Amino acid sequence: METSVRRAARRDANDGIITEALRAAGFTVHDFAGAGNSIPDKLVSRELPDGTQWVCWVEIKTEKGKLRPGQEAFRAIFESRGEWYKACYPQDTVCELAMRYHESIKQEHLR
Repeated sequence: METSVRRAARRDANDGIITEALRAAGFTVHDFAGAGNSIPDKLVSRELPDGTQWVCWVEIKTEKGKLRPGQEAFRAIFESRGEWYKACYPQDTVCELAMRYHESIKQEHLR
């Protein structure tokens, strides 16, 4: 009988520092790195003033990291909605997601 061994998902070297920076900035980070099927590494969320959750899928890559075809397909669905981001650097990631979060609050007040 053959047994199947699932290998741990390989994480990019900057995964920990980006995750830590997002949490320090007040975001909740849900880890999906081991999910497979081209699902991004993280789902980042933060509660909006009305109690709903703002979310953004985050694919962590090193500076030279390239997206695989399945990751490109996921990006194509969510990026136009502002719910997908390729993260390479902690500070850039926090600034971009904070800007998107605050922009969604502005939009919420316009409704």
